[in-house]
Amino acid sequence: MAAARRWPRIWIFATLALVFVAAIGGFSAANEGARNFSQDPGFAAYYAASPPSSAPPNETERALLRRFRPHVLLPPDHAGPISFYDDYVAQGALYDGKGRLITRAVTPAVLNAHKSDPTVLFVHEPADLTPRPVLQARIDKDDLAFPLPDGGLERQTFTFLTYNLVFRTSGLPAGLPRWLLRLAGTFGVSADWHQLDQYTAVTLVLDQDQAPVAVMLQQHHFVRTYVVGVDVSLSPDGRPAVDVAIGSNELYPHEPGPTSRRAAGTMSAASLAYIVTGEDPPLFSFQDVTNGVREVDYSLDFLPPDDAFYRFEGWLGARRLLPGRDGPPGADYNIWPAFKPPGRQLLTGYWRDGDTGYVKLVRDGLGEGRIDAATLSALAGRFWRAWRRDGEQPRADCGRQP
Repeated sequence: MAAARRWPRIWIFATLALVFVAAIGGFSAANEGARNFSQDPGFAAYYAASPPSSAPPNETERALLRRFRPHVLLPPDHAGPISFYDDYVAQGALYDGKGRLITRAVTPAVLNAHKSDPTVLFVHEPADLTPRPVLQARIDKDDLAFPLPDGGLERQTFTFLTYNLVFRTSGLPAGLPRWLLRLAGTFGVSADWHQLDQYTAVTLVLDQDQAPVAVMLQQHHFVRTYVVGVDVSLSPDGRPAVDVAIGSNELYPHEPGPTSRRAAGTMSAASLAYIVTGEDPPLFSFQDVTNGVREVDYSLDFLPPDDAFYRFEGWLGARRLLPGRDGPPGADYNIWPAFKPPGRQLLTGYWRDGDTGYVKLVRDGLGEGRIDAATLSALAGRFWRAWRRDGEQPRADCGRQP
């Protein structure tokens, strides 16, 4: 009888623990029923005003992308990145919104023909093949105005070189409590939390003279900005170096040896102080762990910005029971629509460890996925002062060379 009474408690505990784990799914966990995050109305407004190009990078742009391609370092035993179309899309099936099979011969043309249907589902069916590491590379530009101490404005056109890594699955962060990882492993979800991880991106930001200014890294469902020479160093060849986190695949500046990084599924009013300062950890906080020891030998692919890789509105991975385990939409749906312009991601993602001023400035807007003009102007001033070294000294912990 005692054992019979314990089982319900165990399953209640297990269920609550898995709900905790589900919360790190970020946007997917926040979706309402069958509603895909790509259907937030802010995206429609953004892309109506800034339609993506249907042309891939030209030869001059490709040369620039090759010149600054990142060094990517994997932890021990990591499977590494794959090719989106050759290793992922070619192995699976496409279904319509009612679960009916469209085709098992999914080609780039087929996927693009269905990219604007938010109900379409692609389910990956992995085959025993050796993958080919490929990073998707693109170029964007954005204009920013920086308020100067004398009351004037400095205007600058920035070039954003973005490299998306593609992983077959996303696992759970290695910094979760061990008992929780063991529990998730019992249910078979710790290494395969959801199919496809293609939000993982490195962006090197160049000024109008093509000098590196900053590195932007996608970390879960927010972007972190690091000013070159202040927060992060480039390798001797002028390229950024990043570590892939164990389990979650998230990207961080390279550091030798195992390194823990504060993280949360989304940047929100509840998680902001913890991520930035380490204080007030929310219920759903955790740490990513990196240990970059093996550099990836990869090639680059150059898709047009309107390709399904970026703009697919449906699910690019199996839909699963627990919240947060559904496959993601296209790589462009990486952040709240209000933060989508690359210049805004640059500014809103810039903070330094222990930066309580940043927390106070953006806490309210982040809670609702919005940002106002006054806050953007203040963030622009903060970034300009760091970039122009106005009273700032380079940090001793600004990233190591691979």
